[in-house]
Amino acid sequence: AVRQIPVQYAKQAAGGRAVSTQSARQYLPLKVNAAGVMPIIFAQAIMFIPITVLQYSGAEGDSVSWLITVFGNIQGLWYNLAFAVLIIVFTYFYTAIQVNTNSIADDLKRNGGFVPGIKPGAPTAEFLDTVLSRITFPGSLLLALVAILPAVAMTVGLNTQWAYFYGGTSLLITVGVILDTLQQIESYLLNRHYDGLMKTGKLRGRNTQSTFS
Repeated sequence: AVRQIPVQYAKQAAGGRAVSTQSARQYLPLKVNAAGVMPIIFAQAIMFIPITVLQYSGAEGDSVSWLITVFGNIQGLWYNLAFAVLIIVFTYFYTAIQVNTNSIADDLKRNGGFVPGIKPGAPTAEFLDTVLSRITFPGSLLLALVAILPAVAMTVGLNTQWAYFYGGTSLLITVGVILDTLQQIESYLLNRHYDGLMKTGKLRGRNTQSTFS
């Protein structure tokens, strides 16, 4: 899913003056989940490292035993809450790395593009940051929900292998591959359609020339 931000480009008119036209309007797509599965991978690493360190360090005590018991149970409430919070945090972090709003705003300004109602430059970057933060939040919640889906499935009594195969990261990767494949097929069909139009136009041009000659 993407949020389409309308972008309008100024065309050079007679006299060197830039004039914006509706025909030059395009859209800037901002993904709801620009981070992909990386937040889940980072969150899993963070969750496993402290437990592993405590187990192999030989530390003792009631608090250590409680931490190992609670956060070592992947079906437990506290484990999944902490896992979900880490996924949300890493989603924002990785999205900020993946999508450089300052660079996008500079490119738009350099090419004569602007978001209607927003000044080019820094105001555009701030606007894109605001929109990206708003659409990233539901995306991060959905990502966290999908990540803890295997634990929920096992809690209600479903088979462990089935839960891990059809849930969590495996589900995201499968859906991602399917969507990428569909996009490639769509691009291929569009290219063939445009190639057909170009060939048809060339044939019509040749027929017209032969008629007049």
